[in-house]
Amino acid sequence: MIVVIAIMREGPTAGRMRRLSALVSINRRTVERWRRWWRDSFTATPFWQAARAALMPPIDDDRLPASLFQRFSGSEADRMIALLRFIAPITGGRARAS
Repeated sequence: MIVVIAIMREGPTAGRMRRLSALVSINRRTVERWRRWWRDSFTATPFWQAARAALMPPIDDDRLPASLFQRFSGSEADRMIALLRFIAPITGGRARAS
């Protein structure tokens, strides 16, 4: 959910915030906190520092997680699963082989 909301939140428009609030009853401060995690905490991890070196052209850190989501191929569902598998090692999840 956090990934989807952060992707949808790209760009601070009032319309997007209204849609998010209507869909998941979430407030702006929570969404901003999640976006800060992507921009500040995630980008400072050793995991991201190593992983981003393998991605060319470079990922736009200011647009995370959307810029990372866009790097995966397939349907939106396939891309979301790929992104979640990609970040599983740092989220407490366990990466699974396909």
